[in-house]
Amino acid sequence: MLNPRDDTGRKLDASFTLEKLPDGFALTVESRGGSDHGPNPSRNKNYVEGMLLHLKRMAEHDMRLDEIQVASAKALRLSGSERIVWPEGYPRPLSMAAVSDFNDLRLAIGRQSAAFQNTSNSTGNNSKRMKLIVRSPEAANMAIDQLEAIFTGLNGASVWTEAPASNEEELRERVANARRKARRSSAKGKTPPEGQNDVKRVSGSSEHFVRDPNVIAWVLEQAAGSCEACSEKAPFRRDDAEPYLEVHHVRPLAEGGPDTVDNAVACCPNCHRHLHYGSGREKFRQSLLERVGRLKDWPQKPIA
Repeated sequence: MLNPRDDTGRKLDASFTLEKLPDGFALTVESRGGSDHGPNPSRNKNYVEGMLLHLKRMAEHDMRLDEIQVASAKALRLSGSERIVWPEGYPRPLSMAAVSDFNDLRLAIGRQSAAFQNTSNSTGNNSKRMKLIVRSPEAANMAIDQLEAIFTGLNGASVWTEAPASNEEELRERVANARRKARRSSAKGKTPPEGQNDVKRVSGSSEHFVRDPNVIAWVLEQAAGSCEACSEKAPFRRDDAEPYLEVHHVRPLAEGGPDTVDNAVACCPNCHRHLHYGSGREKFRQSLLERVGRLKDWPQKPIA
């Protein structure tokens, strides 16, 4: 059994389990039971808080809720299709990022589980356990430890789930997705993504490096619209109203530098060109290493 932690790091009494599925995963929550004054000890006192956290964290990661099942021992005697409930007034599947009121969704799920209990042929409380099923290619590709980090709240880096890309248009889209997720996240993306130490190249009409959009998004969020090289504000805004800055690898990828946040800075176009082509670019690079505390002076190395 796992227990979530809230945004302050407080561990909640709200047990849940995670199960990998071929096309996604299932999160099973245990509802509150027992009593502080009765024969059965109280358990899962923070069930409501825990359920809300799970729903919010699904939204932070652009997850799609595909199915909800009552999963109590008595309900499990029924077929899977007979155990399904769905909150009234919500589309199925449900894009969690589109949900505006998570408590309203939680209550709607609760009403449907109560209705299931009242119409079930078996006796007793059939809704002690609810299984939330998420199905999508992205969810299917998530490792169980990554899912545990997301739903226990033990890893602030878990918002960085965008896959690397070599195509410029796809990379821009993934960067935008990563930034939206970071801004919705309760962790605000403060913990950086791991990035890539060994950056792949793909061939086409020309070669391209496969870059991590999470690294670009994190660096841009840290810069907050100002060049990390000269401290000036971005020279203009893009069509999407974001300040225009370019992410530069202090040790270029072509020189074997990693695609990680300790090798990347957000620069205005002028400083970016200076770092690539200026006559004093090595001196400028050294000053940047001293100026930005997270940077590491990665050595030049051959690349495959």
